[in-house]
Order: sequence, then structure tokens, then C-alpha cells
Amino acid sequence: MVVNFVLPVVMKIGECLVAPVGRQFGYLIFYDRNIENLRKQIQKLQDKRSDIQGEVDAAKSRSDSIKTTVSRWLTQVDELSNDANKFFEDEVIPNKGCLNGWCPNLKSRYSLSRKATKKTQGLEELFGDGNFSGVSIPAVTSHVGTTFISMGGFNGFESRRSIMNEVMEALTDDSINVIGICGMGGVGKTTMVKEVAKKAEEKKMFDIIVMVVVSQNPNLINIQSEIAKILDLKNFEGNNLPTGAGEIRSKILKSGRVLVILDDVWDILELNEIGIPFGDDCKSCKIVLTSRSEDVCNSMNTQKNFMVPVLPEEEAWNLFKEKAAIPYNDMGHTIDFQSTQMAVAKECGGLPISIVTVGRALKGKGKPSWDSALEQLRKSIVNNIKGVYDKVIKSLELSYNFLESKEAKKCFLLCSLYPEDFAIPIEDLVRYAIGIELFERIDSVNQARNRVYSVVDDLKKCYLLMESEKVECIKMHDVIRDVAISIASREEHSIVVRCDEVLIEWPKKDRLEKNAIISLKVDGMHGLPGNLEFPNLHLLKLDCNAGLPPISFDDLNKGMEEVKVQETQDSFYQGMKELKVLALSDMYGSLPTSLRCLTNLRTLSLFHCRLIDDGISVIGALENLEILRFGDSYIKELPKEIIGHRAHLKVLDLLGCVVERIYPGVLSSLSKLEELYVGSIFRSWCEVEESKEGAKAIIDELASLSNLVALDIALINISFWPRGLVIEKLKKFNIRVGISYSYIPVRFSLSNRLVLEVENMSDIIETRLNFLWKSTEILILNSSVKGLKILCDLVGEGGFECLTYLSLSKLYDLEYLINTADGVPQSAFPVLDYIWLYGLDNFKGITSHESRLSNKALWKGPTQLVWFGNLTSVEVVGCDILESMFSLSIARDLVQLQDLEIIQCPMMKEIVSSEAVEHEIAAIATDKIEFPKLKILDLELLPSLTAICKAMNAIELPQLSSLSLSNMPKLKRLCPASDSESNCDPIIQPLFNDKVCFSYLRA
Repeated sequence: MVVNFVLPVVMKIGECLVAPVGRQFGYLIFYDRNIENLRKQIQKLQDKRSDIQGEVDAAKSRSDSIKTTVSRWLTQVDELSNDANKFFEDEVIPNKGCLNGWCPNLKSRYSLSRKATKKTQGLEELFGDGNFSGVSIPAVTSHVGTTFISMGGFNGFESRRSIMNEVMEALTDDSINVIGICGMGGVGKTTMVKEVAKKAEEKKMFDIIVMVVVSQNPNLINIQSEIAKILDLKNFEGNNLPTGAGEIRSKILKSGRVLVILDDVWDILELNEIGIPFGDDCKSCKIVLTSRSEDVCNSMNTQKNFMVPVLPEEEAWNLFKEKAAIPYNDMGHTIDFQSTQMAVAKECGGLPISIVTVGRALKGKGKPSWDSALEQLRKSIVNNIKGVYDKVIKSLELSYNFLESKEAKKCFLLCSLYPEDFAIPIEDLVRYAIGIELFERIDSVNQARNRVYSVVDDLKKCYLLMESEKVECIKMHDVIRDVAISIASREEHSIVVRCDEVLIEWPKKDRLEKNAIISLKVDGMHGLPGNLEFPNLHLLKLDCNAGLPPISFDDLNKGMEEVKVQETQDSFYQGMKELKVLALSDMYGSLPTSLRCLTNLRTLSLFHCRLIDDGISVIGALENLEILRFGDSYIKELPKEIIGHRAHLKVLDLLGCVVERIYPGVLSSLSKLEELYVGSIFRSWCEVEESKEGAKAIIDELASLSNLVALDIALINISFWPRGLVIEKLKKFNIRVGISYSYIPVRFSLSNRLVLEVENMSDIIETRLNFLWKSTEILILNSSVKGLKILCDLVGEGGFECLTYLSLSKLYDLEYLINTADGVPQSAFPVLDYIWLYGLDNFKGITSHESRLSNKALWKGPTQLVWFGNLTSVEVVGCDILESMFSLSIARDLVQLQDLEIIQCPMMKEIVSSEAVEHEIAAIATDKIEFPKLKILDLELLPSLTAICKAMNAIELPQLSSLSLSNMPKLKRLCPASDSESNCDPIIQPLFNDKVCFSYLRA
């Protein structure tokens, strides 16, 4: 080896030299080791950066302020890593050659080895600097969920306000640590504790506010996980109750003043098992719990209980009039009609939940409907629900009866199939509705989806459903769900729901065999009987409770040691010949051969299942299947037998799955397929050299799917894109090409998304992805598209009509977003909400329009050409030649802006340019700037910044709650000095003058 030739000579010389000289020769001797150490240190630092970035993204989603040291560290990591990678590309790799083919270039080896060592030392120091105790400065943390009745309505009740004041007073009493709020179901306990949390946050009474729902059948592991998430516990041990309790307890004890709200407690809850300290253990931790039973509160050692009664008659009537839209001085109705309205209101019994739902159901109805409602409310109901007032049951049933369509009623009852407090995916309802043929005259999946969303909106307007904290999900109030289950159980509906706890014993045959819909939680498939007859069963939903761990792409056996294979009675499905929807979750095993009997099955959903051997080949016998879902599951292969579905299958969903093989010809045979969701399956195949060619062949089969209108796919690079795919037909898409990860705020997560890493414009045109620009809602470009100087050149006239989220990084040729040089008015981004710009070396501004003053403002040009009135967030990092952010006229229009962050822009002189062009000077009649909704202002590493705007004397930031300013040596004042301040001591100059106003600043 060449090194063996050089090494003895070097070693001999080294013996004669002093240590410093020896160290210099060491650069030659240990060249390979030094280069490899640098390579490893780069990877090690990048891994750590990825972890820190994940924490930063999570903190931003909570609206926390990121610490300046963290932002600076991330920037330094990028700089040093890029420098080290460039070192490899420009110097190490080109210098691998030898002199005359046999001897290494000693001078180059010495120089490269020395540089590698120095760079490694710098990276090691930076690695050590990344040991942060936390990445953010939290606002007062709260987790109060979605309100059922508006807070405005709550504040209008004197009866509630007086109780509220007493609760708030109790929270300030050092002798009281545990408080109970009691009352019957539907009386407004949850609304009250949410208002308590809201007021406590406003008054800064606590450092952290936690609220979790306990429910009738509490799962302590899940409760711990929710609390840990709110407390921002890293590496939380989520499957071990004692360990988790210790972590939660330790965090609470270190967190200062903590308020823990436990909503909907049905029985004694052992706080120690969860990890919630109380009493003498932690005087700074206050606990508020709500329950339908005062006895439960007392048994949990509450020191003070507050009973929430029904509303007094006058308050009840006022709320009812508001929800039913009855004028306060209604002279248009007869005395008889008015008396009927008041009688209906009285039948609601002062229960807010009843008043709201009944009032909304009767809004705009005539007297016959009111008379019918009164008659129904006065009838007795046999079904009793624990903890729920009889009048609540009657009033909620009335709201159900007044739903105008059978589709709305059926959809409402389908929502009861899920466990209490469950976030119900609307897409599940879509697929169930298609399966049971809920709607008539439906020709496509998307038509059914639109109908379901319309029905869900109607149910929310009737207060029978409410928003969930999870995107594209809805929830049912626990009382409404109880009533829904009661209605569903009646003979005309024949629905059985037993999904809140594991079924110990299979119900008697005569109790199930008449049912049309069944939802059960069972202790594994092995407990299910065989030879049952279900002649009327249309929908079966089974949670098999296998206890499967999350699917691991890296280790398929991770966490599977304790999971047992579930064996189903082979004849279990034999008597279900009319079944149209089968939904199985958390199952480990094979599908029984009796599944072949389900010839009428239209929807098959297997969620979080692990299917072994050839246990899914039986699916090939289901000739009428239209929707097939393997969500978050492991399947060895997509069977060839699926080809039998080519006449009917419309949806194939493999999101979150691990699939080892898809046979050639399977996808191309699905000629009726409308929606395909494969996620990252192909990307993982393309990363393995041996499977690349086969993967490309399978991907190319997508081009034959001429009816495809929805696609979710991730590919490792653009060369794998299926040429010939009719992309113009796509109405719903989530397309990712490349390997970069981009954080996307939750509110954008299910929009039409296009994430591209491409180098040539020709690639975009050849793949026809440019036909998606106008319908794209999220656009992320993460690599340099050569020659792309103006973004809107991609889309042409009309701009990005639907774009709400724009992320651009490393587009080194990009200079502008919009070309307005011709002066033609255009609204290129009419609904844009969020902008993220990173590392745009040559970026000069939003518009290429050159004013006479030629200022390089990010937003410049005539207002009619550029309008960003919907923007809520702007983040700009590393734009080297950008001199200002906004023109004066554009700044005036940013009425929705909430978050403004500018970091590492060395030429940035002002946030708002003071160099107003002519049209602006005439338009601006004030020397004041106001950002009415701005909450977060973060300015860092801006060495040229001198002011927000030198031309303005006053700045108003009325909602600002977080302000971060660092590394801006030229910034002396945010605004120029006023006349009264010009005579101040020049040595002591305040950063803010008396014209800078921010009333809500917290940090």
C-alpha cells in the first residue's frame, strides 16, 4: 500500500523531532483517521441538530419563544457543517489521486489532514455547546381544549360568574390544594373549568396549566402521556406506570406554580399512580377536578367543593332566545306561540347543553314544529343514563329528531361507535358511509366525502358534534354520546356499542344477531365465537386489543416480544353474508378463510394490525370491495389476488405501512382506482440499491391509473416519478420528492402539498408537476432549481391561487417572488398565510419592480400589485443581500401578522423601509406603524439593523407577548428619538421611546 512506503520514512524523521514538529508529521501519518473522524463528527452533529430542531418545531407549535442561544447554535451548526461538507467536496475528494499513480501527494495530505483536525475540533466544541436544558421560553402553558359553549355566553350568566369568582378565590388560598366542581351531566362543568384555566392564564397565576379528560373508564397510561406531552417531558417512558409517575412528579415539583385540571372524573383516581403531587408533598400544585358526583370529590379529599346548578329561569330563557334566534322584544308572534316557546325552554330544565341543542334545532321553525317539540319533550323516556338528568335525554333526542335528513341522523349515530372523548377521523365516516351506501346518487369517493363534510358541518351547527384538537377530526360531548348510544340501541336502529372497555364475555346470541351495526372492544380475536348468524349485520367494528407497539421501519420486531398471535375462529365471518363494512384495529394474526363469505363487503379497514404469513390473500375473494385500507400496519406483501378487485376498487390506503413487496401488475390492474395513498413505501425501497430497479417498474404502473384523482406518495428523487401519469386530474395530493424534512404547522397538515428537491426546471416540466401549481396549498422547495430567478415564472398569470404555506430554502439563483416590471396588476398569493425563507443568497425582494429609489425591500411596489393581507407568519433566515422587509404601504396592510422572525440577514438595515416611493408618500397620512395582531417579534444576528423604521415616530404592537432581540450592534432605538428625548444623556439611551407601545408583553 502507498502509505506503507511513506510511513517508515516519516516515523524515522519523527524520532528526531521535537513534539510540535512531530505533531505536524502526525497530520501525515494519521491522514485517514483524521478524515474519518471529521466525517463521523459531521454525522454526529447533524443527528444532534435534527433532535434539537425537532424540539424547536414542537416548541413553535406551542407558540413558545425559542431561546436565542438555541437559534444561534442551529445557525452555527449549519454554517460549520456546510463548510465541512464543502471541504470534502472541493478538496478531499478531488485530491484522492496519487503522484504518477503510485505515491500520494504529501503536501496535499498534510494540508487536508491538518484542516480536517481543526474542523473536527470546532465541530466537537459546537457539539458540546448543544447540551441545552431546554430550547424555548414557554408562555404560560395551558391545554384547555375546545369549548362546548362559547365563553361569551358563559360570562353573561351571573349565576356562573359568582361561582367562578369563588373558585378563583379558592385557587389563591394557600390552605386549599384540591378543589371539586360538581354537577349533573350537561350543566357546564367543563365550560367552567376551561374558563378557570383561561382566567388563571390571563392573571399569570400559574407557570403551567394542565387539563386532561379522565372519562368513565380511565386509562392511566394515556392520562400520563397527555400530561407528559403538556409538561414537555423528553424521552417519557410511556408504557411503564411507576416510571412515568416518577418523571411527572419530578417535573411538576421543579416547575413552580402548577394547576392540574382533571375533567370528568367518575370514580376515585389515585393521583400518586399518575404522578400528581398534592397536599404537603407540593403546596405549589393545585388540583381542580370535575365530577357528576360530590361523593367522588369527597373521596378524593377535596378541601372545597362547588356545586354547579341548572341555570335560573331568566338566564335559561335568555340563552334559549339567543340560540333559537327569538327577538328579545318579539311582537310578531301570537301570545299562544310565545307561550309555547317559553314552555319548550322550560322543558329544557335549565341545562345549558339542552338549551343550546334544542334552541338550535328549532331556530327558524314554525308553530307546528314548536308544538311537536313540546309534545316530544313532555313524553317520558324509559332509558336512564347514569348521571344524566332526564330532561337532558329528552332534549337531546328532540335535537336528533329535528335533523332534516336521514343521512345526518345516521352519521350522528356512526359517531357513537368510537370510545368516549375519542377524536373521530372524518375520513373514517366517509369510508363507512360509502360502505353502507348512506348516500344516493353518488358517483365518486370525492362526492361522498363532500356530502359527509356537509353533514358534519350541519351537526356541528346543531351542537351535536364539536371540533377536536386533532386536524380533520370531530368529537362528541360525553353526554351527547350517551344519548346517541341510547337512541342507537333501539330496535329500529339495531346498533350495539361496547367499545369503552374490553368485553369480558361475548353477549348472548339473541342480543346481537338482530343488529345492523356492532362496535366492540374484545380481548383478542381468539375469544370470538364461530357459527354465529348475523343476517342483518352491515357494519362490524372490532378493536382487538392486541397491545401492538408502533410500527418501526428500522426494526420490525421491536416491542413484539410480549405480543401473542391472535387466532380467530375460522367460521367467525361465515354468518355475516350481508356485511358491507369491516373495521379491525390492533390485530396480530391472519385473516380467517371465512372472510371469503363476505361477498357484499365494500369497505375493509385494517388499522394498526400485523398480518402474518399469507394471511391476507383471502382478500382476493371480496369481489365487490371498493375501499381497502392497511393503515399503520405491517404486511409482508400486497397480494396478487387483489387483481380480482380491478372492477370495483376505488381506494387503496397504505399510509404508515411497512410493505415488503408489491407484485408487478397489481397496481396497473386497478383501472377504477380513484385514490391511492402509499406514503413513503416506495422511498424506502429506492434507498436500497438491490430494489431500485424493481421499485421503479412498480412506480411506473401508476401511469396507467387513468381515474386517479387523489395521490399521496414520497419518492427519493425526481427520476423515480411515473412518467405519463395524468397529473391534471389530481384534486387531492400530498407529493414529496427528495429526502428533506420540513416542519409544517398543524393547521396546514392536510392541505394539498407539494415538496420538491429538484435541480432543473426541465424535470418539473417533464413530470408535468407544474400543472399542480394553481391547486397547491403547501409549496416547499428545498434545493436550487438552476436558473429560477422569479418564483411566479413557474405558474404564470393568476399566481398561486390556493397557496397558504410557502417554504423556500437553498434556491441560490432566486432573486424575486413576483415579476411586476410590466406594471400589470396581479395578486400572486391571494390567500398566503405563512412564509419561510432560508438561505436565499441572492434574494432581493418579493417583487422585481424597480422603483426610482431602487430600494431592496422584501415587499415593494404598488399596493395593487402586491397584497399580503392574510399573512400571519413570516420567518426569514440567511438572506444575505436583503436590506429591508416591508415597504411602508405593505406594512400598513399586514393586519393579520402574528409572528415575525428575521435572523442572520447581514445587510438588513430596517424592518420597514423608510425610502418610500412616490405613490406611498401620498398614501401614508400618518407617522405611525401598527401591527395590530403581532404576538412574536424575534430579531437576531442583524449587524446592519438600525431601526424598525427610521421614517416613523411611533410603533404600536398592542398584542405583542414575546420579544427577542440579540446581536444587533447598530440598533440603538426601535424608533428615532422624539423631540423631547433628543436632549437625553447620549451615554444612556433607551431602546424604546415613549411612542413604542406593547401592552401584553410577557417575555
